[in-house]
Parts: sequence; C-alpha cells; structure tokens
Amino acid sequence: MAPRPWYENLFFLKRRPRLRGIPVEWDRPTDPENYEKLVHDEGFISVKYWDGGADLSQYPVIAHDIKDLNEYLLPTFFQFSQQSKHYQNRYYLYQWVFVIGAFLTTVFGAVATLYYDPPGATTTVNGIQQTMSYLTALIGAITAFFTALSNRGEPHKRWGKNRRLAEELRMHYFSYLSHLPPYDTPERVQKLRENVIDIRVKEQENG
Repeated sequence: MAPRPWYENLFFLKRRPRLRGIPVEWDRPTDPENYEKLVHDEGFISVKYWDGGADLSQYPVIAHDIKDLNEYLLPTFFQFSQQSKHYQNRYYLYQWVFVIGAFLTTVFGAVATLYYDPPGATTTVNGIQQTMSYLTALIGAITAFFTALSNRGEPHKRWGKNRRLAEELRMHYFSYLSHLPPYDTPERVQKLRENVIDIRVKEQENG
C-alpha cells in the first residue's frame, strides 16, 4: 500500500469537523439490518454477522447473553458513544476557528501595519489600513467569542468523559459474554443492569 501523502496529516485535513455538527442524541436505526451492521462495526457480536451467518440457536447460552446485552447495555453504550462523537466534532470545530482566526488576525494586522500612515502624512492608501484594522478587530472578536464557548462548554473534557464511559461499558459487554466476575453468578442479569445504571449515574454526577 502506497504511503499517505504528507498533506493528509495536516490538521485541516486530519481533524476536519462536520460543519453541520453531529447530533448529541443517538437514534437507533429503524432498519434491523442497519442496526446489526452498527453493532458489528463497533466490534460487538451481531446476530447477522455471527460466524458468517451461522444459526445462533446452536449456541443458546451466547444467544441469550447477546439478547440481554442488546436490551440492557448496548443502548447506553451507543448513547455515550454518540455524545462522545458530538463533543469531539465540536472540539475540532473550535480548534479550526482558533487556528484560522489566529492566522487571519496575524495577516490582517501585518497588512494594517504595512499601510500605517504616520500622523500628518497624506497618502491614497489609508483606506486599506483602516479596512485591515477593522477586519483584525472583527476576527479577533469572533475568535474570542468561540474561545469563551469552548471554555464554557468544555467539549474536550466531555468528549473524553463520554468515551471513557462507553469503553467501560464495552469492558462489561465482553466480561458478560465470557461469564467473568461479577457475571459468573445466577444473578448476572441483575448485576449487569445495576452496573449499567451505576455508569449512567457517573455521567449525571460529573455533568
């Protein structure tokens, strides 16, 4: 495979945000096939993609475990994962604004300085200096506004928190399938529900 061009690693290409944003709430696909593909793409066990389409009825214990996980764990996982993607995209968008704003402020400020007229001088290009000064102030204000939004919304912190909780649920998913502690008792379904609720409480307590 040919190496990736150097420019693909630049910030503007590697961390491009979706300008229209990503919804914060997860909507389960109405098409069962799309849902199974989503489960499979996230690295979980999908009934449709299980062993090339083998009948899970041959493995009743696994089939029952997957049913429990689809009902009690995966909806919460996808919710946290969706929120993580939402805040990740918002963080990248703010970073774009910071970088572009700093670049344009520097450029317009340099041009304004270049065309600066000393007191008493009479030139025909003073309008350029004024225009560049206005643009510098405007872009600086916009950048400061997005900086305030970023500091208030803490998208980077929320991105990391939701991703951490999602991956914690992923750990419980495979522990449940493997019947590892604490899911090695007859009350394992109840324990699964309690742990999922505890993780949701963590999310609410931390804001």
